[in-house]
Amino acid sequence: MADRAKFISIVTTGLGRDQIVAPSADSATAGFDDAAVAKANADSAMADANSRSTELADQMATMADTNGWKVHRTSNPEDAADLVAKICEEKNAKSVLRSTHEVLNQIGVDTAVANTGASLGITQHDGDNSAELVDASKSAAFTADIGITGVDYAIAETGTVVLHPRSGLSRLVSLAPPTHIAVLRPGEVLDSLDELFAMERNDFMSGNLAGSMNLISGPSKTADIEGTTVTGIHGPLEVHLIILGEA
Repeated sequence: MADRAKFISIVTTGLGRDQIVAPSADSATAGFDDAAVAKANADSAMADANSRSTELADQMATMADTNGWKVHRTSNPEDAADLVAKICEEKNAKSVLRSTHEVLNQIGVDTAVANTGASLGITQHDGDNSAELVDASKSAAFTADIGITGVDYAIAETGTVVLHPRSGLSRLVSLAPPTHIAVLRPGEVLDSLDELFAMERNDFMSGNLAGSMNLISGPSKTADIEGTTVTGIHGPLEVHLIILGEA
């Protein structure tokens, strides 16, 4: 535990943050014995996410803003759709690509994008991994001006959005376009990475683990050996987080 605490301290300091959160010695999600324990831990993580949804959304907004997300708070679906349209107009978007996350249907993202005059594509392969379709999907992603997704989870502790690529959600939707918009609902924000790993462990034990996972904590950044940071080299230059709930 001392080594873990030291590691967290080094990372926190390296990120330029003042507050160092010490790991709990009796974390409920630190270990897993069997499928029943994994499920109990996952259930506990989701119960916590729901009961503390407002608190965790507030913490997520603060940390995401610190990490370079452009954070928007809205209290209703109509305002969320207006925000999507506004971003598309500001970016003069001609081509927009979206995932099949349910929340995007709930806020009417298709109509919002169409009203701006941009074309809209949806990533849904239905298991067809033919070379032609894969090439077409890549082309659509790299020529899109904006990619729009929901989230599978978010991490309040780090201001991170979690996406599991799958049918209906190519990883390129959030990585290839120069602008990424993520829409987040209350109850989707987990407290920390411990809770995320609890969810992943349960999925693994139940045979439902996704093949990969994207953790997005702000715009794409890279640095050379001299420490010069450049934004937008290996992913989007700009990322927007729309948080539904109380504004």
